[in-house]
Amino acid sequence: MKRMICLLCCGLLLTGCGSTNTQKIDDLISAQEQSSASTSDVPNDVPKPTVDVPDAANGEYDVDLTTLDSNMVYAQVYDMVFGETDYNGKLVRAKGNFDYYQDPQTQKEYFSVLISDATACCAQGIEFVLAGEHKYPEDYPEIGDEIVIHGTFNTYQDETGAYVQLKDAVLE
Repeated sequence: MKRMICLLCCGLLLTGCGSTNTQKIDDLISAQEQSSASTSDVPNDVPKPTVDVPDAANGEYDVDLTTLDSNMVYAQVYDMVFGETDYNGKLVRAKGNFDYYQDPQTQKEYFSVLISDATACCAQGIEFVLAGEHKYPEDYPEIGDEIVIHGTFNTYQDETGAYVQLKDAVLE
């Protein structure tokens, strides 16, 4: 009897509770394997990968976060902020919620687009600096409004740490 129960439990574990449509997962695994196979022979002293630069004047962006689904956009933003790919100087387009912060000590103003993950439980912000002269709140949307913005990706460092921003940004 114990063997029968044990065999039934093993059978249930093998059947799983997921969908039988695993094509997307198989495709992702295949792409990962090809990607890692092509980079496994690369020596450690090779510079960080970069993103190709299309013609921004024709409405093309190096990274267009507005075309990614909610599962991928958060991962892409995370890579841009914490990853090893060099996005500096690349034209980035993003969609998310507008946010504003003013440092109480320095009175410096920070503007950002908050991009949520698929479940909207986590958000990653990208600071932006609009091109030209602008005054808050007159020239900005309401806090929480959905915005689409594009600008040149930039990293900078101040006394508190390293940060990323879209400079010369334009609200669409």
